[in-house]
Amino acid sequence: MPSSNPSQPKQKIQSLVDCLRHTADQEADCAEFDRKVECLAELLSSLNTAEVPPDAIPPEIQAHLVQSSDCREEFEALISILKAEQRGELTDE
Repeated sequence: MPSSNPSQPKQKIQSLVDCLRHTADQEADCAEFDRKVECLAELLSSLNTAEVPPDAIPPEIQAHLVQSSDCREEFEALISILKAEQRGELTDE
């Protein structure tokens, strides 16, 4: 019989509570993020600066990026691809 870790359910519950505690009132959900991600990524990739201006990302999207690692990874990858495309590093093959 496999041994169970009694603290594991408590850790999962604590993780969910922490997530809820850090959720912003104005946070976008994944659907809203998906609607805005392409335009926002194009805007940010076209900037001639390595650092993103603080007001370039709407607060509700910024909050969502903090909470959703999947969306953050998708967003960062899209910006990287667009920048590589702008530098001529990608081909249409």
